[in-house]
Amino acid sequence: MFYRKMEGESPVCGICDSRHISKPSTAWCFECNEGLCEECKEHHILNKASKSHGIIPVTEFQKLPVSVLQIVESCKSHGDRYQAYCHKHECSCCTKCLLEDHKNCKDLTDIKDVVGRIKSSNMLLEIEKSLREVTDNLQRIQKNRAGNLSSLTLYKQTIENEIQIARHTVNEQFDRLERELLEELQTIENDTRKKITKILESVERKAEDIDRLQISLTIIKQHASDLQTFLVSKQIEHELVDTESFIQSIQDNNELSDVIISLQTNDMMKNLGNIRKFGEIVVQTSQSDISLVRHKIHQAQANVAGMAKGSRDDLCEIVKTAEDPCFIVTVTPGEDALKFGLNGQYRLRLTPSCFIFEDIEKMTPTCCWPYKIVRKFGTKRTFENCYSITVGRRNVLGVGTVDFICNSRDEQLKIARIVNFNTKIT
Repeated sequence: MFYRKMEGESPVCGICDSRHISKPSTAWCFECNEGLCEECKEHHILNKASKSHGIIPVTEFQKLPVSVLQIVESCKSHGDRYQAYCHKHECSCCTKCLLEDHKNCKDLTDIKDVVGRIKSSNMLLEIEKSLREVTDNLQRIQKNRAGNLSSLTLYKQTIENEIQIARHTVNEQFDRLERELLEELQTIENDTRKKITKILESVERKAEDIDRLQISLTIIKQHASDLQTFLVSKQIEHELVDTESFIQSIQDNNELSDVIISLQTNDMMKNLGNIRKFGEIVVQTSQSDISLVRHKIHQAQANVAGMAKGSRDDLCEIVKTAEDPCFIVTVTPGEDALKFGLNGQYRLRLTPSCFIFEDIEKMTPTCCWPYKIVRKFGTKRTFENCYSITVGRRNVLGVGTVDFICNSRDEQLKIARIVNFNTKIT
C-alpha cells in the first residue's frame, strides 16, 4: 500500500481496509508501509513478527516531505525487502540480489546494523554542519556576486565620465591649437601686408617724382635758356640715377617676390584618421576577499562509510578534555597514511578511549581511532623516536599502519605507557 500525502488527508487502516472496514489510522508502520488504527497498532506491537517494526504516529508521518515518502524501501528489481549492504558496490541488496549479483562479494553487512544507530550517529551531525556551512557559503557567494553587479554599474558610470572628460580635454586642446594657428595666420598676413604696403608707398612717391620731372623737362625745353636747360637736365639725371638705384635695391632685396601663405598640417594630425579607437576597455580580475568555510566533507563521507559498514565499534564519540595528554608528532609518508588523510605534523591527543590526530592550528580532529579497533601499537626500533599504530578491519577505511615521529625518545615512551594504561582500563 502506498500512501500519497495530501493536505488534510489521513490514511485509512490497511488491515481494516483489507476486511472492507474503513477506519482512520492513528499510526504508520514503515516496515509494512501502511496505516494502522489504534486497535491494529496494539496487535501489531504484540505480534512477534511485527513487534520490531518502526511505528510512528500518523501525525508525524504526515509531516514527512513527499520526497521521503517516495523512497522505496524494497528492492526495485525483485520487490523484496533489503537484507544487506554491499560495500564494494555501495548498494542495498535483497536475498535474491545476494544470490544473483553479489555471491562473490565479501564485504557485506546486515542492513539492520547499517541503519541501527543512524539517527544518533556523528554522520548526521557532520552532514547537518556541512549543510549549514554550505548554505553560509552560498549566501556569501550570492552577496559577493551581487556586490560585483553593483560595482559593475559604478565602474561603467566612472568609465563614461572618464570618456567624456577625455573628449572634453581633446576638444579644448584642438580649440586652443585652432585659435593659436588662426592668430599666427593673422599676424603673418598683417606683417606681409605692411611690407608690401611700404614698398607700394615708396614706389608711388618715386612715380610722382618722375612725373614731376617729366613735366619740368617739357617746360624747360620750350621756355628755358640753354644754360638753364643744361643745369636742370643734370639734376634730372641725378634723380633718375637715384630712382634706378631704388628700383635695383627692391629687386636685389627680393621685395618683388610674391608672398604665398599655406597650411602645412602636423604629421600627427595627418595620422588622426588612423586612430581606430578612442581607448580600450580593460577587463581584469582581482582575488576576492570572500571567506568561505572549508569543512572537511570527506570526514562526513568517512562517517557515512562507517555507518554503511555497520561496525559500531568504530563509531567513536570524540570526548576531549583539557587533561588529555597531547604530543606534536610528524606522520611519516606512506600509502596507508595517505589513505587515512594523514600527511605532515599533527597534535596527537590520547583520550581514555581513543587516539585522536588533530589539526595543530584549528585543534579539529582529522582522524580518530578507538583503542578497540587497534590491532597493534608501540615503539619501533627501526627508526629513532618512531611510534607505530595498526588498525584492523573494523576501521571505517579498513586495515592500515601509520608510523609517526615523536619529538624525543622520552615522548615516545610516554605515549606507549599512556596507551598501555588506557587499553587496560577500557
